[in-house]
Amino acid sequence: MGWDPAVVLKRWADEEELAHQRTIPPREARFGSIHLDPLLATRLAERGIDGLYLHQTRAIDSIRAGRHTMLSVGTASGKSLAFQIPILERIIAQPKSTALLIYPTKALAQDQARSLRSFKVPLVSAAIYDGDTPPEERPQIRRRTNIILTNPDMLHIGILPFHNGWSDFFHRLAYVVIDEVHHLRGVFGTHVAFIIRRLRRICEHYGASPTLVLASATIGNAAELAEQLTGLEVEVIEGDYSPAGERSFALWNPGLVDPELGLRRSALGDATSLFAELVKEGGKVIAFTRGRKSTELMYRWAAGRLPPELASEIAPYRAGYTPVQRRQVESRLFGGELAGVIATNALELGIDVGGLDAAVITTFPGTMAAFRQQAGRAGRSGQSSLVVLVAGDDALDQYLMRHPRELFERPSEAVVVNPSNPLLAAAHLACAAYEKPLELDDRHFLGPATEEVANSLVQSEHLKLKDGKLHWAVRQKPAPAIDLRASGGPPYTISAGGKFLGTLDQARVNRDAHPGAIYLHQGDSFLVEAVDHQLREVQVRSASVDYYTQTRTETDLGIVEMEIRNQIGSRGVHIHLGMVDVENQVVAYQKRHLRTREVIETVPLELPAYRMTTSAVWLTIPDPLLATLKGDLLGSLHAAEHAGIAMLPLMAVCDRWDLGGLSTNWHPDTGTATIFIHEGYPGGAGIAPIAYERRQKHWQATRDAIAECPCVSGCPSCVQSPKCGNLNEPLSKSGAVELLDAIL
Repeated sequence: MGWDPAVVLKRWADEEELAHQRTIPPREARFGSIHLDPLLATRLAERGIDGLYLHQTRAIDSIRAGRHTMLSVGTASGKSLAFQIPILERIIAQPKSTALLIYPTKALAQDQARSLRSFKVPLVSAAIYDGDTPPEERPQIRRRTNIILTNPDMLHIGILPFHNGWSDFFHRLAYVVIDEVHHLRGVFGTHVAFIIRRLRRICEHYGASPTLVLASATIGNAAELAEQLTGLEVEVIEGDYSPAGERSFALWNPGLVDPELGLRRSALGDATSLFAELVKEGGKVIAFTRGRKSTELMYRWAAGRLPPELASEIAPYRAGYTPVQRRQVESRLFGGELAGVIATNALELGIDVGGLDAAVITTFPGTMAAFRQQAGRAGRSGQSSLVVLVAGDDALDQYLMRHPRELFERPSEAVVVNPSNPLLAAAHLACAAYEKPLELDDRHFLGPATEEVANSLVQSEHLKLKDGKLHWAVRQKPAPAIDLRASGGPPYTISAGGKFLGTLDQARVNRDAHPGAIYLHQGDSFLVEAVDHQLREVQVRSASVDYYTQTRTETDLGIVEMEIRNQIGSRGVHIHLGMVDVENQVVAYQKRHLRTREVIETVPLELPAYRMTTSAVWLTIPDPLLATLKGDLLGSLHAAEHAGIAMLPLMAVCDRWDLGGLSTNWHPDTGTATIFIHEGYPGGAGIAPIAYERRQKHWQATRDAIAECPCVSGCPSCVQSPKCGNLNEPLSKSGAVELLDAIL
């Protein structure tokens, strides 16, 4: 059966769920002029590549000249060739040269290794060195390979602390590539920024000064991000001159099942139906979900809706599979054997899966960059393609259904990291000292806070002065104690009867894994029996229950420092940026029925408080404005806070789970009604400054998201939050609109 997106869209035209439809016309290529090594030119011709796009040639010229370079262009634009060619040229000319390529996911490293090997250049040896690499193969890879592909985790914990075994590789290191840097955001991106600085320091130790190359999807602050990640001046290449086939978009909003409460059909259920329909239509389809459990459920449901011959041609793909299982799915996908694949964002990044006709995106993936990446998985061979975004009931999803122009016309968000975070600086300074004693000149690599942070590590006896250098003075290696996805030390391990299930960071343990909590893992329910905070272990057992648990949290917040403030609107409301102390304490949890959500029981808890100092923005609302409001003040403030948190990812590359908040009708540090939005990690990750900078647009979008929601009194699509510590009480939808109208 032939594939034609127009046929599908015509069939959907009268469906009330089709909120918006748009077709992006095809784009012609624009080529640059460049001289290539004859062997590489031959290999490219064998792939059907007779010329390079203008952005590729500009990047190659910059990299050849030894300039640190960032290429920030759209999906499927050939970014990889722009750094592969200079690397291969260098090894052809100087066979002892080496290159280090850093990828955020294992699947992407596998794809890139295949691509490099396909050039079949003599003396080029490319190998993956990550957690899946068998230990017996690692020494040979270190000695004999000149292109290493790895990830930030392995570089942090398995390469830099053992750099003596890599001395020859580092001495000859010519290029370091950091790919898909738009994925390096927040706390994870900040950790990576420090790891890159540690890498540069070790390279200098061995007499190398490699050229750094960064590759990214289109983002709003490419130059700033590149410099924050590397600590260096970087030349940015932007502008996408690759061709593109016609691409059709369909925004699908699952129907309301309870208009008054604003409850809709399951996004996962509708996405499954659409995925199965497109596979039956004869298309090769990729579906993206937000998590491992969703991936497994969609696969199970889709297989049940397809005839056996098609069911055998779809597969799930996610983290948590064994290396062998992942390689099997990748091989079938890259070989064109699958009619469909259902994946987490493990397949979002620039993997050339080739020949896909459609992408089904199950709920907005949180950022414009991620949405455009996932949409770009379809149509990579230049053919017509279809992208379907299935909305969830989240406020941002529903806002985009009502404002589809935002998806297509809004500039990309800023990707933020925070190399000035003192907690992460201390953690990586410890790692750097373990790798090589610290000297005064290391400020050049590790940043201006080096002296102050080093002094605190001396005071805590982690560092000792000897012969004018600071040496690591503790028996344990510091790197294994750092969780790159968090900023509060190593994660807690979760196990059932000795079987490892997963991990949780410190900030979420009391909320998600307190005694009595129901912990979900791969669709199964587990009852938390015990938590050991010293060993950082959570013990659970399998439980067949008809309820889920939700915690009640008390939050106390104090202002530490106000850095800057400005007026918003014309009625005396001010927005502030600064540092705050946050104390969260889980005081109880509710058991709620899975189907009806009714409260079965409320159980009090006595747990230690979690404290942190982090970055925040806050609105202060003066008494004269408050006197004009008619609605419930506390409910209005609380509802506006929730929606403000939900809408902030529209401004910065972040997730609502990266944020927290507090709203009060009177705060002792401000003397008036205040709405706080704070970052969810100690020290902050750079989100609050973006919220301050884009304050007018942020709060206008927040107001519109609430006012335009069709529910009567507030729902998950506007003012209710899945992470509210007060169990979404009190909330006033109408009051929040009145308040924000007055502010704006």
